Amino acid sequence: MEPDKETPQTIQARLDVLRKGIVSEENSVNYYQTLIEKTPEDSDANIGMRRMYSDLMLVEKKHVERFRVLINEWEQRLKEF
Repeated sequence: MEPDKETPQTIQARLDVLRKGIVSEENSVNYYQTLIEKTPEDSDANIGMRRMYSDLMLVEKKHVERFRVLINEWEQRLKEF
């Protein structure tokens, strides 16, 4: 096999990695959501923490979207075989 050539098996392996990765990213979104919910808004420090958790959760949501795009792209490539 040529090093840069894709086969159905290499594409499937890529999809397997992406599917595991998206689960991890979705778990991170849920983790930050839980932290937000468990942190009261009773002090400036806690408000700052909640804001940071929210910012981090948004980053993780962007990762989830990127994983979805990549999964769709590689699923399409697999169909083309």
